[in-house]
Amino acid sequence: MAIIGCRNCPTVEVLQWRPGCNDWRQHRASPNEVRAGGLFSHEPGIPTEPRICLILASADVIRNCSVCRSSLTEAFRIPQIWWSNFCRNSNGYVGSQATRDGETVTGLNTWAHFEAKQLDAALRYEWVNIDIFVRWLLPTKQTIIIAFDTKPPIANYIQDALRNSELNELKDPFWVYARLASNVVQFLDASVWAIRDQVRAMEMEKKPMGRPQPDYRRLHDIARHAIHVSETLDVTTETMEAILAQHDEFLMQGIAIESIDRNASEDIHRRLTFCKTMISNLRHRAASNRERLENVIQLAYNTVAQYDADVSVRIGRAAQMDSAAMKTVAFLTMAFLPATFLCSIFSTSFFDYNADANSWTVSSKIWIYWAFVIPTTFGTFTLWYFWRKMFPPSFIE
Repeated sequence: MAIIGCRNCPTVEVLQWRPGCNDWRQHRASPNEVRAGGLFSHEPGIPTEPRICLILASADVIRNCSVCRSSLTEAFRIPQIWWSNFCRNSNGYVGSQATRDGETVTGLNTWAHFEAKQLDAALRYEWVNIDIFVRWLLPTKQTIIIAFDTKPPIANYIQDALRNSELNELKDPFWVYARLASNVVQFLDASVWAIRDQVRAMEMEKKPMGRPQPDYRRLHDIARHAIHVSETLDVTTETMEAILAQHDEFLMQGIAIESIDRNASEDIHRRLTFCKTMISNLRHRAASNRERLENVIQLAYNTVAQYDADVSVRIGRAAQMDSAAMKTVAFLTMAFLPATFLCSIFSTSFFDYNADANSWTVSSKIWIYWAFVIPTTFGTFTLWYFWRKMFPPSFIE
């Protein structure tokens, strides 16, 4: 049957390694050519030669092309759940599935996803993803690794990690994870120490002169990155525990007990356990970083609050001094106000003092004074009342 090819999608990079080779043999092919080419078809003279094939592909491109997705799914028996959106958006997982020809087990497929957040001193960040699908063939001990959406540095790390593998360890389908786990630990370690360096720099800052001016936005960004780092560590720890559990299950079920190298499998298990322990230790350091960061943030708030409280105390003292001065002014006003009022009344023309007769006379028109004073006073208070109703004072919230 003719194979329908896809001409729109880019080709994938195929790298092969064989015993005795020092480097990868590379070429490019479309997903349909990968399926039709038979990467591990038995060659004359070396029907059971262990080989490694590394395919670098773009999962996003293949997901959007039904032809390419169907080609890879059929060629490597990738489960449909792997192409789902929740696997695409997940921050870590691991799965496995035995492949069979009738009742005979022919291989084991495993897939895993790891994430790490890389930071620099300026808080620029980049997500590092290791998204792999591994097909291990039991009869030939051949391994196909598909690395999806790997950027050039990560692709180089994967190639270096898988190069020059020992033949004994190729008999165990989990040898790939034992090799890549050290790279995962390296990325996570760099993430944790990047957060630690940021926290340490803030801890060493001297107390500023004058009002403190904490960079709250920077504190927020560091806290956000610290949360992400802790999240990736938690998920990676659970992923490593699942890989160890599946490796134990593989060894106990005896799928390839007659052909595996027990010593090599135990070494693989020990390396996986060691990497899992290292990641668990990094979780504790990440938790310590977050606690130290919380202390720094709390110190920043408390320092500003302490400074503002000190300013408030000084303002209160100044207001207290002003209040004492105003009390003195008010007392003097109250002391002289009655005399001033009486002086003003008696100085009007309604009162006349005759020095020769030594007598006072009061004008019969004195009522005019009260006729104006009383309504004017009442009108002033009325105007003040309605003014406050129409234009209430505004308060600072």
